Formats: sequence, structure tokens, C-alpha cells
Amino acid sequence: EDITELKNTMEELRIARREATELSEFLKKMFGRYLSKEVMDSLLEDPHALELGGERRNITIMMTDLRGFTAVTESLEPEQVVRMLNNYFEVMVEVIHQHHGTINEIVGDSLLVIFGAPQEIPDRAQKAIACAIAMQNAMAQVNRENSTLGLPELEMGIGLHDTEVIVGNIGSSKRIKYSVVGRGVNLVSRIESYTVGGQILVSESVRKEAGEILRIDAQREVLPKGTEVPLRIYEIGGIAGNYN
Repeated sequence: EDITELKNTMEELRIARREATELSEFLKKMFGRYLSKEVMDSLLEDPHALELGGERRNITIMMTDLRGFTAVTESLEPEQVVRMLNNYFEVMVEVIHQHHGTINEIVGDSLLVIFGAPQEIPDRAQKAIACAIAMQNAMAQVNRENSTLGLPELEMGIGLHDTEVIVGNIGSSKRIKYSVVGRGVNLVSRIESYTVGGQILVSESVRKEAGEILRIDAQREVLPKGTEVPLRIYEIGGIAGNYN
């Protein structure tokens, strides 16, 4: 009887373990669409990461935007606009994940991505630039798909800035969001606003953090709204080193 009872207990444990694994995979698949993989993994490893609060962290911030997107969509049906955006994000999100970026926001046709949080990345600026170049190259795939569907071509601008910010869980006890706060977020948005389609513009801080492996095609000084001193920005045409 003891042996039979032990066998039954072992079988129940095996079933429970399998069900727990299936539930875990289901939750990962479901919430992975709403949270970045990095944030989700941090929560699974440390439940205390759900607590409200933040920390100072040096990160590289990326802002992307589709140039002239509003004008492009005025002649399209809502279903076509959604299909075009979904196709665009499907490609871009995959590229960002490959370069270990954390998607902080998807707002309309824009992406706010951070490199260096929640996990620190030693070569965050280089990785962010390599990601931006890969994203611009991947626009060819996006536009091939659009052409197949009879949809117009899209062009994207990307801005990058490296700065210290506050990252962490912001909100209330009932609804929180892993987010980034600091003037650097506004500044990267200003940098991105100077781009034209297919262009990558970075701040001086990104250029210094990335080192001498960048191909700089142009540079200029701008005076973004809300700033008192000019900001030097650089147009990036390539990256060497391990990324080539």
C-alpha cells in the first residue's frame, strides 16, 4: 500500500509540474506581448521588482518615427493603416530584440527604446547604433511587403541620446509601468525631429560613448526647443568593430 501511495504521489507531482510549466509558458507568451522580454524576465526572477520605485541609470535612448506618416495614411482605409503599422512593427520589434533593446513605448507610429535597462549593457551605445542601422536596412523588407499589398512606401527617422535617467516602476499600487523619466527623453525626441527618412542622428554623448568605430557622414549644431545652448548632432552612416 505504501508503494502504491508513493507511486500515486509521484504521478500527481509529475502532472502538477507539467501543468505549472504549461501555465508559465502561457503567461510568458501572453504577457510577452505587453512587456518587453527583459522586463518580464526580471519580474519572473525577482517578484520584488514589481514594487514601485526607481533608480538612476546611464542608458542610451532611441526614438523612431515614420516621416510624413499622417499624410501617407489620409488616403487609406483604417484597416489598411493598421495592417501597414503591424507589418512595420513586426519587423522592427524583431530587430530590436536581436540587439537587446527594451521597448518602453509604442505610441502611434513611434517607438521609444532603451539600451542598458533593466539589464545593464556595457556597450549600450554601440549596440543601439548597430540596432538603428539594422532597422533602417530592414525598411527595405517592410516596403517590399507594402508593395505586395498595394500600400505606399514608408520612411523612418531615428534619434539617439545617451544620458542618466530614472528607470523603474512608476504608477500606483493598482497600475504600474516600467518606464524611464528624465529630460533626456525629451531631448532624444527633439533630436529625432531633425531627421529625414532613412537618417540616424545621434548626440555628442552617444558619439563619445560609442567610440571611434562610427562612420560619421555629417554634423551640425541645432538649438532644440527648451534648451539654452546649441546641441551638436551627428549623422551616422555605419559602425565598424564587432558589428561591421
